[in-house]
Amino acid sequence: MSRQRAPFPSLPAPARLAALGLSVALLPVTALAQQPPTQLPEIVVHGASTVPVEAPRVGSAVTVVTEEQIRNQGAASVPDVLRLVPGVAVNQSGGRGGLTQLRLRGAEANQTLIVVDGIPINDVNSGDADLANIPVDAIERIEVVRGPQSGIWGPNAQAGVILITTKSGRGLTRPEVTARIEGGSFGTLQGSATVRGAQGPFYGALSVSGLRSGGFVVAPGTTRPNGSDMGALTAKLGADLSEWFNVEAVGRFVSRTGFYNPGNFAYGPPCPPPDFFCTPDPLMGRLTNGVGRGVATDAQGRFVATLKLLEGAWTHRFSADASHQTTNSRNSFVSSFGFLETEAFWSRTERTRAEYRTAYTFETPSFLGARHTIVGGIEAVRERFRYYYESDGFFGYSPNDSYAGAGRLRERKGLYGEYLLTLRTGLSLSAALRQDWNSSFRDAATWRLTAAQTFETGTRLHASVGKGVTNPTFVEQFGFFANFTGNPTLRPESSIGWDAGVEQRWFGGRLITDVTVFRANIADAIVRTPSFTIINLPFQTTRQGVEVTATARPTDWLSINASYTYTDTRSAELVGIVYVAKEALRRPRHAASLSATAALPDDKTRVTLTVAHNGNMRDTFFGPAGSSDVRLGAYTLVGAQISHDLTRNATIYLRGENLFGQRFQEVYGYQGPGAAVYGGLRVRFGD
Repeated sequence: MSRQRAPFPSLPAPARLAALGLSVALLPVTALAQQPPTQLPEIVVHGASTVPVEAPRVGSAVTVVTEEQIRNQGAASVPDVLRLVPGVAVNQSGGRGGLTQLRLRGAEANQTLIVVDGIPINDVNSGDADLANIPVDAIERIEVVRGPQSGIWGPNAQAGVILITTKSGRGLTRPEVTARIEGGSFGTLQGSATVRGAQGPFYGALSVSGLRSGGFVVAPGTTRPNGSDMGALTAKLGADLSEWFNVEAVGRFVSRTGFYNPGNFAYGPPCPPPDFFCTPDPLMGRLTNGVGRGVATDAQGRFVATLKLLEGAWTHRFSADASHQTTNSRNSFVSSFGFLETEAFWSRTERTRAEYRTAYTFETPSFLGARHTIVGGIEAVRERFRYYYESDGFFGYSPNDSYAGAGRLRERKGLYGEYLLTLRTGLSLSAALRQDWNSSFRDAATWRLTAAQTFETGTRLHASVGKGVTNPTFVEQFGFFANFTGNPTLRPESSIGWDAGVEQRWFGGRLITDVTVFRANIADAIVRTPSFTIINLPFQTTRQGVEVTATARPTDWLSINASYTYTDTRSAELVGIVYVAKEALRRPRHAASLSATAALPDDKTRVTLTVAHNGNMRDTFFGPAGSSDVRLGAYTLVGAQISHDLTRNATIYLRGENLFGQRFQEVYGYQGPGAAVYGGLRVRFGD
């Protein structure tokens, strides 16, 4: 079949209306011409290359969210933060503690790599990361790098990378203690505390947080609220043993218990001959009023040693990390046929990884005043997955313990290199190449090229192109389930993607706008078939769109961030023996966000307004007659927070979520939370 190519779409009427709304939201910018020039602070980006790079030199599309922005927004979770980032679609199954996925630029959930303190946290089994497992109080910054990044980060960075960095005590002159306690709607109580500091060459940070939520009724027609409990601990210790040698260790542990409504996939009589195919439950595919309880734990650790030679020009870094994730779930409900249906399953996943990277930076003053950085590295990864499942009901007791013992094991080795060039003319270039050797499926070569050109007019052009890959998951390869057959011959998914944008600074840097166009052609996409197995699509599909962002500081007391994203995502599904082109699941075509923070004249009170809009999107309902398409309606979530500094060390706040009580679903059958109000206290002592 020939490759499908579609002309890039012009923006439809809803997109033009959203862009108009964005411009209205930025009306205060008209006051910029009367304000003295004030540059918004420059930042260093850590996730867009194998070495940290100053933001003007980055060719990829990047959004950086700081600890201060998270605090001002009143974000209660990482998904709340990412809803306001261009190109990101969040899909949460109900309220806090429910499975939460993100899709970047219309990609699948397992095509974005999530990295916390240098440790990939994507689940070894599913390939994606449950963002409900990441508390926000210990976070120092979040970077969202969009576009294919496998040439830098390896597999599962096909659509981009989200890099989360937690707090450290490095550089503090005095110890610092921060704490927060909050309570409010849905029987929610949460708190956190962080202690960090430095003494001589040593530094460290310890953060603990906890959450208990009574939850709300997620499934229409049911009565049980879906509550959750979570506890988390993050520790970071390091030492600058000399000016040229540093060691650092980080550990992270999260335990979460969630209560849920089991899904109804029951069968019952009659089962007529000759094939004895039993009758599906009339309520098949819907959430039941049964009882489900799941416990998930997530533990990671990492050690890093960094050596700098030649006055810092030549660096060597060795790192080793390990992660261990477990799930234990049990649920039960009574089917329409009167049978008690029960399920229980557990899984254990392990990943160990070791990496060595070296980077050498030098300058050639006689050649355009150029600065060069050459990077090389090697990585080795081992992954193991174990699984157990049992069910009881109409068909009787049925265990599946084939993978409960040794499970399945696979390994990967990678070799990579990158070259970065910066010229005095304002031009920055980078080129990366990577080769991964896989033990149980096809090897993969990936690459990435970027360019950024800065002009004295405040204009910056940026572009990137690259090849990304996503490895098959363990379930896709080996099956594990009685009604699903794995495919050990699967090839990694791959895509060639590019983006190009124009960033412009206005009014002395008080306003920064960026318009970026992106497109990706996906080959070997992994899709399910009606015969309960999985295959690689034999032809290409596409993703494309536009991202518009604006960051403004009209006055010293007002800051505004706004974005609009248009995404056109094409997928294909096998219906019988025919491939049918469809809009991809759970990706809104239109999305927009606004965040505005104002400091009142007393310089102690701050008010923040947030708006997140998602257009309608397609989902699938698996009912008694088979699968069918459904539409999830568009929604707009409005939030606000007001905080006041009681003293230099204590701040009280009141925040509201979904203030207008918008009814919405991000996953079919799972109602989102209604209007909610929370109040809390923050304290800070020390540095």
